[in-house]
Amino acid sequence: MIRLLFFTILTLLLSTGASYSQSRKLEKADRAFELHQYNQAVELYNKAHRKVSRKNKSEGARVTFQIAMCYKFMNQPRRAENTFRRAIRQNYPDPIAILYLAEAMLQNEKYEEALIEFNKYKEKKPDDTRAELGINSAKFAIEMLENTSRYEVEISKRFSSRSSDFTPAFADHLESSLIFASSRDGALSDKTDPWTGENFTSLFISFLDRQGNWSNPALLDEGPVNTQFNEGAPSFNATFTTMYITRCPSDPGKRYGCRIFASNLAGSDWGEPSEVVLFNDTTISVGHPAISPDELTLYFVAELPEGKGGKDIWIAKRTTPSGSFEKISLLDSVINTAGDEMFPYLRHDGVLFFSSTGHAGLGGLDIFYSQPQGNTWTKPVNLGVPINSSGDDFGIVFFRGKESGFFSSNRGRAGTDNIYSFVLPPLLFTLRGTVRDDITKEPIDDVTVQMIGSDGTIVQSETDKQGRFLFDKNQVRQDTRYDILISKEKYFSARGQETTVGISRSRDFVNDFYLAPIPQKPIELPQILYEFASFELKPQYQDSLRGLIQTLQDNPKLIIELASHTDSRGTHDYNDTLSQKRAQTVVEFLVSNGIDKDRLVAKGYGKRVPRKIEKVIERDGFTFEEGTELTEKYISSLPTEKQRDVANQLNRRTEFRVLSEDYSTDKSSKDEKLSKPYNTGNLKPEDKKPK
Repeated sequence: MIRLLFFTILTLLLSTGASYSQSRKLEKADRAFELHQYNQAVELYNKAHRKVSRKNKSEGARVTFQIAMCYKFMNQPRRAENTFRRAIRQNYPDPIAILYLAEAMLQNEKYEEALIEFNKYKEKKPDDTRAELGINSAKFAIEMLENTSRYEVEISKRFSSRSSDFTPAFADHLESSLIFASSRDGALSDKTDPWTGENFTSLFISFLDRQGNWSNPALLDEGPVNTQFNEGAPSFNATFTTMYITRCPSDPGKRYGCRIFASNLAGSDWGEPSEVVLFNDTTISVGHPAISPDELTLYFVAELPEGKGGKDIWIAKRTTPSGSFEKISLLDSVINTAGDEMFPYLRHDGVLFFSSTGHAGLGGLDIFYSQPQGNTWTKPVNLGVPINSSGDDFGIVFFRGKESGFFSSNRGRAGTDNIYSFVLPPLLFTLRGTVRDDITKEPIDDVTVQMIGSDGTIVQSETDKQGRFLFDKNQVRQDTRYDILISKEKYFSARGQETTVGISRSRDFVNDFYLAPIPQKPIELPQILYEFASFELKPQYQDSLRGLIQTLQDNPKLIIELASHTDSRGTHDYNDTLSQKRAQTVVEFLVSNGIDKDRLVAKGYGKRVPRKIEKVIERDGFTFEEGTELTEKYISSLPTEKQRDVANQLNRRTEFRVLSEDYSTDKSSKDEKLSKPYNTGNLKPEDKKPK
């Protein structure tokens, strides 16, 4: 009994000691988490997790959730997703775990699955705007992946290492030196950042040589700019004589806020940085500085109770470039959201670029831009894929006057920040095609092809022996509408259209054309019908002349004869006069629609030229075979009155034929043309004089 009692007491003592030990570990883990020392916290949580879970399932679920939060803040979305999922399976009570799971899925490009989880969270927390933002982001990401932008992005191997490299900034007006933050080997501090588990970051610099190659990055200095703490997010004033940086002191047992420092250039070296005091409370973190060109407004990032939620972009103002910043206010609410807005960058043209989790994006931080509009800003625009990804994309910088530069991203399986280059290649367009004979389908050479742009440009080409033409990238311009005119002697001209307006991708346009030869025989104008003994051109038949108007507009050198015919009833004199009036009616209609009257000749043939059926015609239930000539004798032989009426109607027609292809607007050419003895009607021989 004594032995049993001894072992029972010993077991209780060991159990109590173990419980106390686990409790201490959790206390240390929670304390490290509070101090943002997530790398250290996750180690402590993992050590305590198994035994805690056995004894207290609810506490085990809490620890699992805390581990997931550490991975979230350490930008390890794959581990975060798996751990949040475990916490939910362990019945972690707060539905916020569902939201964070969905956000991690966004970063892991699981957009359809993320959409499901965001909707679950919305059902539990319908008033939380983050649910709707997540739903919109998942839908937006799916759409963006199908509509990528023209930007070309690639990792910059010269600037990127196995460690984190981020926030590049040009350090001179020639853009021949680049400064960025990095935790790579060679960073000034040899200590590990308890937040990230990497080295503390230092500023490195690279130089561009005359061949356009960047040098291997080197430590900017070993003081006074670089210290044992984290330095990053450099930016410069317009003259590149002052550098603003973010410095984040660290102490394992204390909580400090990041601060902004400014260093002035003295010769070729940077001087001792001085703190840009914005708040008296040193626990308030401020960072990511960007100074306006006049140096009177400082954009920076802070997380304050007066903000919109999360980290916001603020501005501080001063009256002189050397004065202190005093007036601090939140940047326009169109920019800031309940999420995080960070890394502001003012491009030389005044456009503001920044990164955000609070506007619809692809996951993590996305880069947006907004333009100044009076005292406010335009609605932010997502730069889209491929600049943005499912990871964190931030810290962009542009070459002056160009759509190219660098930015930071932790995309990829490693999840480490790297520096990427980007460029927006120019839109390049070409237009080519082949011109063929509409009857033989054979290619036609020496065809004139004109391309007339809405910007006033006119370029011309001719087809080769294979009927091909080409306008190259120097001739086809962006945001321009083009009329394409195809012309050659003995052929009716053709017309086409093409546009580069709204086209966001380089493209090779192809337009093929078929030219109809100008026939020697007259061409009937369909649906130009007249009532018996009438020359009135009824409105319902005027539309059938629109094609002829277009033909004459496309072929401005054509001179044509408008020929009108009657049926066989009545005398020659009567029908000659009637047909002349009918032809003249058509001419007058064409002139009223902008066709020069000198290009038109009216000719009435009366009943002198019966129609010869070129192709089989079926009209009102009657068939007229090819080759049939609708003479008075033939019509009289038809068996019924109705059939004879149809045949007479077919004879009442208007045709046109080309007289010449040499019309000119030059007055002398007109006078010469007018001197030609065209027959303008049934005049007496003595009246047929040039007029």
